[in-house]
Amino acid sequence: MMVGRAFPKYNQKTLDVSWSTVTGVLEQVSQLNWERFREEMATTGDIGSATKAVLEKSKTRKQTQLKQKLLTIMEARRAFEAIAQTSGAGSRAKKELQITILFSQATPVEAKYLVKIFTGEMRTGLHEGLMEQAIAKAFDVPLKKVQHAGMVLGDIGEVAAILKTQGLAGLEKAGFSVFRPVKLMLAQTAQSIKEALKEFSGKTAFEYKYDGARVQIHKQNGSVEVFSRRLSNVTESLPEIVELIKRNVVAKSAIVEGEVVALDSAGYPIAFQHLMRRFKRTRDVASIAQKIPLTLYLFDILYLNGESLIIQPYHQRRQILSETAGEINLSKQIVTDKIDEAGDFLKEATAAGHEGLMAKKLDSPYIPG
Repeated sequence: MMVGRAFPKYNQKTLDVSWSTVTGVLEQVSQLNWERFREEMATTGDIGSATKAVLEKSKTRKQTQLKQKLLTIMEARRAFEAIAQTSGAGSRAKKELQITILFSQATPVEAKYLVKIFTGEMRTGLHEGLMEQAIAKAFDVPLKKVQHAGMVLGDIGEVAAILKTQGLAGLEKAGFSVFRPVKLMLAQTAQSIKEALKEFSGKTAFEYKYDGARVQIHKQNGSVEVFSRRLSNVTESLPEIVELIKRNVVAKSAIVEGEVVALDSAGYPIAFQHLMRRFKRTRDVASIAQKIPLTLYLFDILYLNGESLIIQPYHQRRQILSETAGEINLSKQIVTDKIDEAGDFLKEATAAGHEGLMAKKLDSPYIPG
């Protein structure tokens, strides 16, 4: 909550509460004075601060508060869980009731932050990197260990809880959990082949940068789930990718990364917006799958049969991936330290309709986020 989210990043739950719903509830519990609210918004520029100021001046709200028990962090969390799980017919009315109970228990300053969490506008400047530093200092552990645990767990709150209850020994046991997506490793732009080779000082792996959509795929026994670049669960929209993994990845458990590409009849990638139609479709998927067939190219592996691979050098992960992927295509690759050879490979990639190349250092670990 301190970094402005109701749930961890990996969690697929959303509050799905509109600002009009929040203000309707506030009006109900406090006879919200809209003129005063607009004045406070003009002064503070912050929804939460305006809410606090108006509630502090609301006699109705003060009288209501006297009758209510104090709100705790855990009760707020349980309320968020209940709101996120509410769906179907009559869900808006049910959510409004839950939010009404929540705001009725809250003091004005608590309401300020509840509103900021609902709207996703915390504006405290407390991002996850600062939270990692705070946790490392609070429990007197190396920052790198906190950062690593945050990467593999995908939940900075859980990192703090483990340190509080189990200490550093517990944190060092933290590892990947299949079906809990982790942040993707990111890249930066190089202006030329020469710049990339200079950065990596020698032989470098160059791979097609496909004009598609990046995915992280988790497999456990016979179950497969697919997550998008933003860690949204898109399994239902990509049944052929699920079946491809089931048929080819024979490992008991694995987390792999790849690119999903939609190709036309000539083998060229189609426009990205058309590919996104597949990712957003959850009904009549079979019909659209015939119109927009997908191809998967794998390019990395993070976890295999209970073992994290992220500290393994890239060239070893690539070898493990090739032994695990079955008949699934790996990203097209060359390893070279020659500018001309890499330049020709770049021309080949763009001529095939793709975006360019990725340059990867052969001995680099995988660093989520």
